[in-house]
Amino acid sequence: MAEIHITEEDAKTVEELIRLARQLKVGGYLGIFTEMTTNGDLLLEHIAGEREVIRGAALAEAAMDPIKNMPPDYIPKIRHNIVHMMGPLIEALAQTNPKETPKVSMFGALKYLSDPGVQKGLGFLLELAKNLGKAMDEYEPK
Repeated sequence: MAEIHITEEDAKTVEELIRLARQLKVGGYLGIFTEMTTNGDLLLEHIAGEREVIRGAALAEAAMDPIKNMPPDYIPKIRHNIVHMMGPLIEALAQTNPKETPKVSMFGALKYLSDPGVQKGLGFLLELAKNLGKAMDEYEPK
C-alpha cells in the first residue's frame, strides 16, 4: 500500500476542513449539504417544478444584489441592527392581531403619542424614514 506523506500545509487544510464541518453541523447545514450531494438531481427537479420557489429565488437574488456590493464594514452594523430588531418585531407581531386593530381618529392618534412605547417606536420609524430618503437619493445599483 502506498504511503501518504502529509505536509504541514496539508495538515492545516485538513484542520480547516474539520473546523468548517463542525460549523456546518452546529448551524444545521451539514445535513442539507449531505442531502444535496446525495440527491442533488432529485432536489433540483423538485425545485424546478415549484413556481413559488423560482419566484422566491428571483426576488431573493434581487435583494442580494445590494448586499453583495456593500462595503464590508456595513456587515457588523447591519447584523447588529437585524439581531436587535427581529426579536422586538416578532414579539410585537405576536402581540398584535391585525383583525382587532382599532380605527384611530386624529385625536386618538394624539392620545397614542403620550405612550412611551409609541414614542420610541415612532422615533425609530421616523429616523429610519429619514435615512431611507437620503439613501434613496444617493443609491445607485451596481
